[in-house]
Amino acid sequence: MAAMNFRDEHALKGAFVSNKLLRLVDLIADQGDDLLREADITVPARAVACTLFIGDKGQVSLADIAKALDEPHQLSAQRVEGLIELGLLERRDDPKDRRRKVLRLTKSGKAQYQRLLVRLAEIEQALTELYAEIDHDLPAILDRAIDALRRTPLLERIRKHAATAGASSKKQKAK
Repeated sequence: MAAMNFRDEHALKGAFVSNKLLRLVDLIADQGDDLLREADITVPARAVACTLFIGDKGQVSLADIAKALDEPHQLSAQRVEGLIELGLLERRDDPKDRRRKVLRLTKSGKAQYQRLLVRLAEIEQALTELYAEIDHDLPAILDRAIDALRRTPLLERIRKHAATAGASSKKQKAK
């Protein structure tokens, strides 16, 4: 992945913030894989949150995972199947409702979960140091940006700007 690309150097580079964010996500994910391997964690990076949720809750359904992680049921199902294939997760009948299946960590999964807790605490500390280095609380900034875009989407912002510019242009011509 190049440090700079065409989008970064273009006069309209500010319109490509999503590309820069994706590159940051990819960089963190790539480094995350290294962090997991170094700690002898076999949980795939994309299944860390799923494993953490199951480990924290003890026993959950697939629907519980999808809802908690705010992701499509199919995506959660793929992650669960991968964890089952790795021997980290098992599926059982719910003793309270035979129609329902529950998921829980295996003995190996519990060991991985414990390693994961330690490594995630280390990652959180490293990221806190990164935020201090760049003098910005990145998660807080991202939360504010998400909230602002939910309140006023980009298209609405463009239309508002166009309307304001149009009104200003009409005033200029009237003079």
